[in-house]
Amino acid sequence: MPNDDTTSDDMPNGAGAAAKQWLPASLIDGHGLDDGLGIVLLNRPILLEKHYFTTLWNGAKVRVAVDGGTNRWVDWVKGNINSEHLLKPPDLVTGDFDSCNQEAMEYVEQLKCTIVHTPDQNATDFTKSLKVLKSHGHDKQLSRVLALCESSGRLDQIMANINTLYLADGILPGVDVFLRSSNSLSWLVRPGEHTIDIPQRLVSERIWCSLVPIGQGCQCTTDGLRWNLDGSRPLQFGSIVSTSNTYATNRVRITTDGPLLWSMGTTPKDM
Repeated sequence: MPNDDTTSDDMPNGAGAAAKQWLPASLIDGHGLDDGLGIVLLNRPILLEKHYFTTLWNGAKVRVAVDGGTNRWVDWVKGNINSEHLLKPPDLVTGDFDSCNQEAMEYVEQLKCTIVHTPDQNATDFTKSLKVLKSHGHDKQLSRVLALCESSGRLDQIMANINTLYLADGILPGVDVFLRSSNSLSWLVRPGEHTIDIPQRLVSERIWCSLVPIGQGCQCTTDGLRWNLDGSRPLQFGSIVSTSNTYATNRVRITTDGPLLWSMGTTPKDM
């Protein structure tokens, strides 16, 4: 299989299905990215390392600035205008625009970006941005979407972003959606069998990882973690959740009968 794929599916997850393989290394270090990547910039500070962010953004098939994320993008561009970290313009600018300031809007209008107003208050701007990717036909070009958002600050926004992961499969079937902060990568592991190939650096440095069920409990077994789950107790709030775990090997195997949020640290400071 290509080295820059994030996932490989021989068959859909379920009875008799092959395990879904996740190869997150390219999303962690920015090397070997494929051409099926979409980037969604949410309204949080851009704390990613500059070279990594530039490589990720410019190398994406589709670039989306979401509402106040447009302010963040314009601030970044103006702060690096004479440096090596020059950014391509967004392909899409979306949102209800209650957070996007006039200066940023005028800036992207001058760049002739496609601007899509999504006023529906029954969904978050992140969720609506995935719908815009679908309605503009970009889903046919994408194998994965990486949403850039810090995982600290407002807990309600963090939970809303996780809810979007649950909704994403119904909006963009077959497109994996990830959350990337300056120190972690997260995605939803759906019912079935999974393998995750862990970069050696994360194993050697004993960087943290976690499996957290959100919305419902599940039976889960793992192999390859420092503290494996044997399925003897349900993984759920009010029972146990697997946080502050780490790796015993370079490959983690997970079997679950319910959805789980998998998160993995990407930098040593997370210890």
